[in-house]
Amino acid sequence: MSDRIRSRLFPPQMKEHKEEFRKDNARALCFLLIAGFFICAAAVVIQYVLKVTLEPPMRPLEYMIYFVFALPIYYANRDFIGENGTQMLYLFESLLLGWSILLCAGDATSESDFIFFFLVLFLPLLIRDVWGHIMILTLGFAVLFLIEDASVSSAGVFAHHFLHLLICTGASLYLSNRLIRERISGMLSSSSAELRAEHDALTGIFNRRGGEQLIRGYIENEVPGAFMIIDVDDFKEVNDTYGHAAGDEVLKKVAAALQSLFRESDVVMRMGGDEFIVYAVGMADLRKVEEKLHGIIAAIHTIRPGADAEDHMTVSIGCRVNLGSYPTYDALFASADRLLYQVKLEGKDHFRFSDADYRQPK
Repeated sequence: MSDRIRSRLFPPQMKEHKEEFRKDNARALCFLLIAGFFICAAAVVIQYVLKVTLEPPMRPLEYMIYFVFALPIYYANRDFIGENGTQMLYLFESLLLGWSILLCAGDATSESDFIFFFLVLFLPLLIRDVWGHIMILTLGFAVLFLIEDASVSSAGVFAHHFLHLLICTGASLYLSNRLIRERISGMLSSSSAELRAEHDALTGIFNRRGGEQLIRGYIENEVPGAFMIIDVDDFKEVNDTYGHAAGDEVLKKVAAALQSLFRESDVVMRMGGDEFIVYAVGMADLRKVEEKLHGIIAAIHTIRPGADAEDHMTVSIGCRVNLGSYPTYDALFASADRLLYQVKLEGKDHFRFSDADYRQPK
C-alpha cells in the first residue's frame, strides 16, 4: 500500500517530462511576478491615491514590497532562473506565501485573510511538477498559517479561518492534480503524433522526413560520417513471386538488420519503397567503413523472401564518407547515388565507397 501511494505522489515516469515542466514553470514565474506587480500597483493607486476603500480590505502596499524586490532579482538572473524554472518557482512562491502569513495570520477579522486563502488556492495551480511536491508546499504553508493564527486569534476567528483554508487547500490540490494530468496527457499525445510523423509506419525506423532532417543537421554542422544508400536488389520480383505481405516482411527484416548494426546516435531511415539510407555519425576510417559494409551484406544474406525460398536477399550500397567537406545533404546524396549506380551496373549484391572530398560540379 505504501509503495502504491508513493508511486502516485512521486511517479518515477515524471522524470521524462522534467524539461517540459521546467519551461512551463519558468514562464509561470514570469507571469506571476509581472501580473502580481501590476495588480498591486493598481490596488495602491485605487486605495491610496483615489482614496477608494477596497472591500474586502487589502494591504496592497505591503504586498507591493515583495514584487518591488522580486522583479529586479528575476530580471538580473533571468538566464539562471530560466534554466532552473521549477526550483525558482517553488522559491518565489514560498517567499510570497511566507510574506502573506506574516501579513495575514492573526488578524482580528476573517475578511482580511482572504488574500492568503486566494494565494493558497491559486499559486499551486501555476506549478507543473510531481504532485507530491505540490501537496507538500500547499499543506506545509497551510499548517504554518494555522499555527501562527492559533497563537494570536480568538477561537471563533481561528475556526472561521480553518474552514476557509480547508476549502481552498482541498480545491487547490484537486485542481493542480487535474491540470498536471491533462498537461502530461497533452505532451504524450503530442510526442506520439510527432513520433508517428517522423517514423516509417511499416518498419518503425525513421522515414524520409525524420531521418533527412537529422542528417541535414549533421552535414550543416560539418559532423563527419559515412553516408550510405542501401537498395534492396530485385525487390519487385519478391512482391510478384511471394506477394506484397512477404515483401513487407522483407523490408521489416532489412530495417531490423540495419538497426542492429548501427548505434542509436546513427540515423537509419527508409527513403521510400525498397531504398534505405544510413548516416553513421563519426565513421570516417575507411577500414571500419569497409568492415561495416561487409557486415550489412552478410546480414541481408540471412534474409529469405519466403519460408520455402532457396535464394537469399541481396542489397547494393553506395557509400560516400563525408569528412566535413560536403555542404549539403543533396550534394552528399548525389555523390553516394553515383556510387550505387556503378554497383548496379556491375551486377548488384556489392558496395562501392569513397572518402573523396566534395567537388563543385562544373
